[in-house]
This record gives sequence, C-alpha cells and structure tokens, in this order.
Amino acid sequence: MFLLYQARLLTLVKMPEKSTKTAYIYALYLLGNVAAAMTWPVTTLYLTNYLGRTYSESGIVLMIGALISMLASYAGGLMFDRWKPKLSLVISIVISLISMTLMFFFHTWPVYALFLWTNNIGFGIQQTTLNSYAAVIGRNNPKKFFSNMAIVLNIGVVIGTFAGTYLFGHLGIHGTMTFGIVILAVMTILSIIGIQEIVHTRQALEKKVRLRPNRLLLSIGFLLLVSYMTYQFWETVMSPHMVDLGMSVEQFGYLWVINGAIIIFFQSLVTRFTDGWSYRKSTFIGITIFAVSFLPLIWANEFWEMVLSFVLLTIGEMFFSPVISAWITTIVGGQFQGQGMAFSSASISLGRAVGPLYAGLFMDRGWIAALFGGVFVLIMVAQGLVALASQKQKTQTEN
Repeated sequence: MFLLYQARLLTLVKMPEKSTKTAYIYALYLLGNVAAAMTWPVTTLYLTNYLGRTYSESGIVLMIGALISMLASYAGGLMFDRWKPKLSLVISIVISLISMTLMFFFHTWPVYALFLWTNNIGFGIQQTTLNSYAAVIGRNNPKKFFSNMAIVLNIGVVIGTFAGTYLFGHLGIHGTMTFGIVILAVMTILSIIGIQEIVHTRQALEKKVRLRPNRLLLSIGFLLLVSYMTYQFWETVMSPHMVDLGMSVEQFGYLWVINGAIIIFFQSLVTRFTDGWSYRKSTFIGITIFAVSFLPLIWANEFWEMVLSFVLLTIGEMFFSPVISAWITTIVGGQFQGQGMAFSSASISLGRAVGPLYAGLFMDRGWIAALFGGVFVLIMVAQGLVALASQKQKTQTEN
C-alpha cells in the first residue's frame, strides 16, 4: 500500500539563510506545465494519425508513461524528504531535457514511446519536488498558495497546449520538440540559480515510525485518481475524437485557451468567495459540477457543445483542484510534506495511466454514451466515499 514504509522521521526545520523566492517556484511550475501540456494532445495525434497506432495502443503507451510518472512521483517525495530537494529537481529537469532532445532526432515507432517514458521519469520527480517546495513555502496559508499555483498551472496548460498543437499543425513533430527543448533548457538554468536547498534535521532519535494513510487520505486519493482519469480524456482521446467529428486541431487548442482564460481571470475570485468554506464543501461543489460536465459529451458533435462541456469542467476545477492539495497538506502534517505531495501526484498519475486506455477501449467501439455517462456515475461514487470518510474526521480536517 502506498506510503507504508519504515523510515526515520524527517522534519523540515528551515530554509537556508538565502531562501527560495516564491517567484522561482511559480516560474518553474509554469514552464514545467507548458512542457508537459504541449505533449498531451500531440502524443495521441502523433501515435494514431502518423504512426498508425489505434486508440487502445496509444492508451497503453500513455498508461505505461503515467505509471512511470507515478513511481517517479513517489521517488521524488522520498528524495525531497530524505535527500537534496534542489539537486533532485535539477536532475529531474535534465532527464526530461535529454529525453526530449532524443525525441527530436528519433521519433519512429517504438522509439518515440521509449523516450516518452524516460521523459515521464523526469516529469514525475519534478512535479512532486515543486509541489513539495510549494507546501513548505506556503505552509502559513496553503489554500491561497495552492490557488495561485492552480492559476500558474493553467497558464502553463494554455500556453503549452496552444503552442504545441499550433507548432505540430504547421511544423510537425520537430517544431513541437524544439519548443519543449527550449523550455526545459530555461528551467534547468532557473532551477540552478534560483532554488535553494532545504535543511533537514532528523527527529525522534533512533525511533522508527510508520506513516499510515488514514481512510480520509485514501478516499481523497481515489477521488483524485477518478477525476484525473476523466480529465485525461480531454488531454488525449478528445483531440482525435474532435477531428473525427470534423473539427480542427486548432479548435481543440482554443478549448484550452478558454479553460486557461477562465481560470486566470476568475480563480482568485472563486478563492475569495470560498474563503470561509471548509475543504469538504469546496471539494464537493466543485466535483459535482466537474462530473456534470461530462454529460453533454454524450450527444456533442458541434464545437459549441464542446465549449459548453469544457466550461462546466473548468468551473468545477476552480472549486476543487487547489483545495484538495491544501487539504492533503493538513492531513499529512508538516513532517511529511514530500510524501504527502507524492501521494497526491501518484494518485493523479495513476488516474492518467488508466484514463487513455479506459477511454480508448470505449472509443474504438463507438460506446460514447457508455463512456461519458459511466464516468459521471464513477465520479459521484468517489465523492460519496470522501463524504463518508470526512464526516468522521470533520473537526480535524476542516478550516
């Protein structure tokens, strides 16, 4: 079971005298998500339309990649709490940089998939390390800090998805990879000059402790898994699905521009509006709206219907996405921020692993109604499990 292990308890005592500035965390988080987002729609399109793979085959490739990211996220959490956070971050970015450079030169089947997977190693460690830095720096007001991180994330998604699809449509795979290489090179420089190491102090002497995820943490992990499994539909199979319906790759990119614009302009307003809400209330309202957004896709075959669905999904995302990260930081405690963020990242990665294959099996058979109607039910079931678990710990976890 995840997070069951023997370890010495590590406490983050302080940042070094010259502490890491928030701006560097935001900048690296922005660029990291630009680099990741540009590959999401392009990978499925490239595998299916250029390398001749089926939806199911491309789903298997993405599933393996997400599983690798999950394991890398777990490793990143351990590296953050037990080793050198800054060096871990630099190494992870360099792994992605080398992988994308090799993808520029070698992108036939199955070599493309192999380098995509090595890129997932770097990305998994990178995301957990950056989130862990964020949890430490923003520990005085985690809800606000992760709300800002959500805004930064979505700016990155907008830039990455739009630039990735535009470059792919006009310059092919070489254009997309060149853009990614430049982004990762800049990240390498920023991580070296702007990030400082965190000082670790061993606590509890020789006593070994066992960090056990409680029922609430496990149920939140399952909710993250299910929600990102379904979110992954938009990042993978929806781009070729829209093309099959007569829409363009550019129109798919516009959806992410709309998504990012809504979050950039309204996330702060949502955060202020929900400031007095418990984590539980914000999560449940957001997840419900998020789940409802998949129902219009059952009959959608026009671009405006795709826009309607994606706007609903974005509204739901604004309510629950930053709140869940803050909720997890309060559950795991200050000593295990690295493992807490690793738990979150691993749950998300596992969802991303299952999502493309799950959707691909339905899409290959034309079971559109079963796919989108079924995930609505699945999301609501996952929310119900969190409701049951959180009710028992309400006084400990709510603001």
